[in-house]
Amino acid sequence: MSDGPDPDDVPSALAELTGYELWEHTQRWGEQVAAARERMLAAPSPSARVALAPGFLRPVRQLLTLRLVAVARARRRAFPVSVPPADSHGIATLWAEVFWAARARSPDDDSGVLSTTDVSIRGLLALQPSDLADPDELRAWCERLESVEETFDGLDMEAQAALEELQAAVEHQQQVRRGAS
Repeated sequence: MSDGPDPDDVPSALAELTGYELWEHTQRWGEQVAAARERMLAAPSPSARVALAPGFLRPVRQLLTLRLVAVARARRRAFPVSVPPADSHGIATLWAEVFWAARARSPDDDSGVLSTTDVSIRGLLALQPSDLADPDELRAWCERLESVEETFDGLDMEAQAALEELQAAVEHQQQVRRGAS
């Protein structure tokens, strides 16, 4: 059974996915992350958790890639490009594009959300199986992943709102032109 494109193996396939397909794959990988987390938490020992960790880390990275592809795609449609689009679908490359474009839109934002998300993504990418031997550490990293996803949701919603405003402006201009003729 295939779970769709594997972001590590077929990066060009992600660019070809429709919005719905991307959402569908994201949901599946999110379910895999949750299932792997539960298996690790149920493991009887630290060594058993370490043995299960690759089965958790791989879907985490795939989920991050899919989420970033969706966020980057939405932001490219909604906002003028102030940062060159990523030419790769790697997590670090896509995050750099989204991060710097978001910073360019609000350089005075002192909330720290983007910086905190940046640290969390770097940490998630650097995780080794041995880092997840302790169930409390696993829970902490899962919380950080959830926080990253909340940031992605916020960035995506911002892009969707901007895109809706642009579409409304275009529709208004079309109505004005029709009324003038």
